[in-house]
Amino acid sequence: MAGGLAALLAGPAAAQCVMCKTALSGSPEGRRMVAQFNYAILLMVVAPYLVMGGFVVGVYRERIAHRLARFGATVRARLEALPARWATVASRAHR
Repeated sequence: MAGGLAALLAGPAAAQCVMCKTALSGSPEGRRMVAQFNYAILLMVVAPYLVMGGFVVGVYRERIAHRLARFGATVRARLEALPARWATVASRAHR
């Protein structure tokens, strides 16, 4: 339903864009404005990807930091348990 409505409204919008292009490309000032419009369009296309990419990188870094902290806690716990294990092994060796 929404796709059909968008298709019906696209015709007049496309015609307006052609009219704007024709009006702007007829003069030197218009050609400079067309170049600026192209840069503006690129900015509007790239900006959301940059924002979303920053969000994804932030989440990914946070997950890595969490996993490293959990790994560090596991290693610390095992290293703290080593003297007790070695004491047990040493006491068995002296028997």
